[in-house]
Order: sequence, then C-alpha cells, then structure tokens
Amino acid sequence: MTKIVYILTNQSMPDTIKIGITDNLERRMKELDNTSTPLPFECYYAVEVQDAKVIEKKIHEGLDDKRIRQNREFFNSTPEQAKAILQIAEVLGGKNVTPTDDIVETPQDKQALENARKIRKRFNFDMINLKPGTILEFVKDKTITCEIHDSTKVKFRDKITSLSDAADVVLRDMGYDWAAVQGPIWWSYNGKTMSELRREYE
Repeated sequence: MTKIVYILTNQSMPDTIKIGITDNLERRMKELDNTSTPLPFECYYAVEVQDAKVIEKKIHEGLDDKRIRQNREFFNSTPEQAKAILQIAEVLGGKNVTPTDDIVETPQDKQALENARKIRKRFNFDMINLKPGTILEFVKDKTITCEIHDSTKVKFRDKITSLSDAADVVLRDMGYDWAAVQGPIWWSYNGKTMSELRREYE
C-alpha cells in the first residue's frame, strides 16, 4: 500500500520544517491546522511511495543533527535540504503529489498566508543589531568564521559574499551538496544562530 511522505513549512516557524507520513495529505494538513500554530502549514514537497516508513526514516537520519526534539517530526532545516533527500524516492518510482494550491479551510486562512508571505522580509544584520566587523562562527565548526561587512554581506576567505554563499562553500568542503543553503541557520554569534537572534528581535 502506498503512502505519502511530505515536507511541510509554516510561515510562523520560518526556519523549521515538518516531515511525516500520511495516506491523505489534504486531511492531514487540515488536522495540523487545528493545532496551536498561528498559520496553516504549506506543503513544500510530497511524494507517494511504496516504502514510506523506510523513506521517512532515511530523511530523518539525514537531518538528525537538525532535529529539534527526539521523537518529533520537526527539524531546523531548509525544505530544500529535505527535498534533496526525498527526491531520490521520486527518481526510484515515487509519484510527486505536491499540491499546486494552498490547502486551507477558509478564504481567510488563504489571505492570512498571502499576507505573511508579503510581510516576511529578507534577512539582514540591521534586523538583529549586529555591526560591521562582528565575527560570526559556523555552527558545525566554530573555528570557521566570517566577518560582517555591511547590512547584507560578510567577508569570508578574503571575499565579500552573502551569508548563504559562505555557508554553501563550507558545507561543500564538508562533503554536502545541497541545492540551496539558508545562511542564517548556519552562522552564530555568542552561541545563537542568526535565525534565533532574528526571532528574538521580531
């Protein structure tokens, strides 16, 4: 019997994804919308597969260092990273069943999602009151650092670049090959990632 492995995002938890299994994606997303999250979940990617438990386990293992709590399906990861793993299941015969429209209960819910997408601004260092010259550490190896250059750029290995591009270079050096990297979750200051600091300032 086939089941669906899904990757969900939520505008109210921008640096967190949920990975799980269901036999009915629309019903599951509506169930989750009845929990305490301020906004409905959005399906980033979903694949219908034969060995759903095996596939889900492999994704969880691949992102284990980003799991927020054990025995929970939430991860501090980008959806792109999880999708890169789940796409293997599609290549091996799984069926892409990602919805093309938002799954919401009411028109008001849809409007709330659209409003949240407009409001969420691109990260910059002014948001968290960090000044040029501040040294940031890479979360997986604190001996790797970069220096804030201006409100949106850092100096990394004598090159002015973005936080995400700097993180991508380090991760590729470590053997990772992800389609996209979300810089703010990979660099920290005084033990807190840029994403964590952003949430504190919002």
